[in-house]
Amino acid sequence: MECIETPESSSIARFWYDGVNQVLVIEFKNGRIYNYYDVPGTVFTEMLAASSKGQFFLENIREEYDYTRV
Repeated sequence: MECIETPESSSIARFWYDGVNQVLVIEFKNGRIYNYYDVPGTVFTEMLAASSKGQFFLENIREEYDYTRV
């Protein structure tokens, strides 16, 4: 999994995507890490292209997918 650093984001420090298992891993600036499950590759691709990763997360991931805190 490739780590995507997001220094421009005020909320997300970095994120990874496991395409085989469809798990999006997000590390927030506060140090908390969450796994989001059954996230399609298209959502990951859209997040990569989003100008605001935090806003994309809020609008498209946070309430849409099951998650666990790591």
